[in-house]
This record gives sequence, structure tokens and C-alpha cells, in this order.
Amino acid sequence: LFRSPDGGQTWNGYFQQLAYAWSLTKQNGNVYCGLAYSSQTPGVYKSTDNGISWNITSLANKVIWSLAANDSLLVTAADKIYLSTDDGQNWNPIGNFTGYLAISGSRIYSVLSGLRVTSDKGLNWNIINNNAGIAVFAEDSLILFGTQDGQILRSTDFGQSWNQSFNLQGAYVRCIYKYNQFVFAGTDSGFYVSANNGASFFSKNDNLGATRVTSILIYNNDIYVANGNYGGIDVAVWKRPLSEVLDIDDASNEIPDSYFLYQNYPNPFNPSTVISWQSPIASHQTLIIYDVLGNEVATLVDEYREAGKYKVEFNVAQVSRPELSSGIYLYKLTVGNFSAIRKMMLIK
Repeated sequence: LFRSPDGGQTWNGYFQQLAYAWSLTKQNGNVYCGLAYSSQTPGVYKSTDNGISWNITSLANKVIWSLAANDSLLVTAADKIYLSTDDGQNWNPIGNFTGYLAISGSRIYSVLSGLRVTSDKGLNWNIINNNAGIAVFAEDSLILFGTQDGQILRSTDFGQSWNQSFNLQGAYVRCIYKYNQFVFAGTDSGFYVSANNGASFFSKNDNLGATRVTSILIYNNDIYVANGNYGGIDVAVWKRPLSEVLDIDDASNEIPDSYFLYQNYPNPFNPSTVISWQSPIASHQTLIIYDVLGNEVATLVDEYREAGKYKVEFNVAQVSRPELSSGIYLYKLTVGNFSAIRKMMLIK
């Protein structure tokens, strides 16, 4: 386990017996580390001095796959799901299965062979999606679920219904991280960004080394990405100013006085193009791509947005249907009672 006190400029090894530390989380000023395998006893370790020294909690001799926490709940996945409500002093089993975890309010999510949720500390668990995966993010009614076959599934109603917002067609989704309306996804084929709460995603690899991205963090206006292959091959932590990553899709603060849907640029395009629009009112907004027969190709935006100017990138890699052919496509903007359609051309 390594620690940097200066934003990644230097790194120091602390408690080097913490090999195979598969998960970290922070709660109430304490840092928790989940240990899978090492010469040290596996289990959940706790640090009260920001990772300089570590002591094992009462959950020992367990292979720890995942940790998650909020202000009052600390959960971990080993042979079962365990819950602590006293800063890791005591642990109680709350699920007879394992998985990768997320917490939102009183809801605890676990995903492995399916996505489960409990809102009563494990008294009852409900399966809300049957897909297999290891990445899940939850915030209020929004759930983003990364599957092992390359999809990101999105729900805005606590998992009652789902839409596919992304499909890499076989590349494992490893992690999902959210910052304001921006969502970041680490996958076996690289790093992807969404500027619309996960409704659509775009590649932002920009010369990252190994393409497998396993962890993402934002700290002090910088974004950190850990990537590499298992077995210590090409493992690295990359750092970049957050502003450079978000500029593809940021919204203007200017409030327009009329509706307008702009012509995409570039046009013709391959493989990506940018679509811009403006709305003078706050309303639910949709931006949908169609083929010339009227079949839906991709939904780029489907959410409530404030009045303003927006832009979004469309990349043919987002499309879950069979590969798009060259030709004319339509994009339609709907904001309240306003709608507009424009044509664009894909050339391969």
C-alpha cells in the first residue's frame, strides 16, 4: 500500500504487508483497507492517521473484495456482506452472498452475479437487475451499473426500470465515479466520460498506457486514474487537471433568449461529432439519434436540465446495435413543447 502526501509527486510505502489491498474507503476521518491475500492476516484494516499506521479490525481472516461507506454505514464484502455502525469495531453479517458494494442513503447495493439492494440493513434484499458485473454507483434515485460484457445500465427510479447508456461490446466495466453531473467509467478498453449523469459516454484515453482502468479519484481539481494489468504489468497512476477532461462536454453559464439546435460539427463525420443546442427554459430535454427509417440509434440526453447552452459528443462506438453504415442520420432535440430535427452524415 502506497501513500502520497503531495498530490502524487512522491509516494511512500506504508505497512508493506498490506499487499493485495483490493479496496479503500474513508469514513469519519478514518481510512479502511480491505485485504485479500498477503503474508499479513487478511481482513479489514483501519488507519486513524491518514494511512501512516494500520490495525486490523475485528473482521479478520476474511478475504475482502469490496468496501463502501457513508457517514453512518460501513459495509464490506467477504464470504458474506458485513455491516458496521461503530467505525469498524463490530461487524454483523447482513447477506449470505458476496459482491462489490455501493451506498446511497439507507440503501446498500451489492453486485456480482446480479445487482441486489437493501434499505433495511440486510433484513430484506431484492434483486433489481440480473446482469453480472463488478461496478455500481448510486446517488438518490440514480443507479449506474457496469456489466462484465461492457454495458453501463442506467436507472433513474431506484432500479425499477433500466436503459442502456453505453456498450463496449465485451470490455469489462471496472469502476464508475461521479462528480457533479459528470460520470467517469474505467473499463478494459480505457477511460470514458459522461457530462449528462451517465446518459451517454465518450472516450478520453489521450495516451494512457495500459488501457485497463481500475480506479478513479478526483482530488484538489485533479483527476487520478489507476490503470494496468493484473500481475503488476504496466501498473501506473495517472494525473491530469480535471478541467482538461471535462472540456468536451461542459455547459455554458449564459442563459439564451431562444431555442436553437445547431448543425453538428464536423459534418460529415467519422467516428465522432459534436451537437450543440440552447434552451431559454429549464425543462426535461431529450436528444435522440435516428436513422432515415425512423429507428432510434442512440439517446444522448434524457433528463431535466436548466436553461442554458449545451454540447454533447456523439461517437459511433456508443451505439449498441450492429455497426452503423455510412449514410444520413437525424438528430432530434425536444425541450418541453419545442422540438427540432437536423441531418448529419456518417462517412466510413
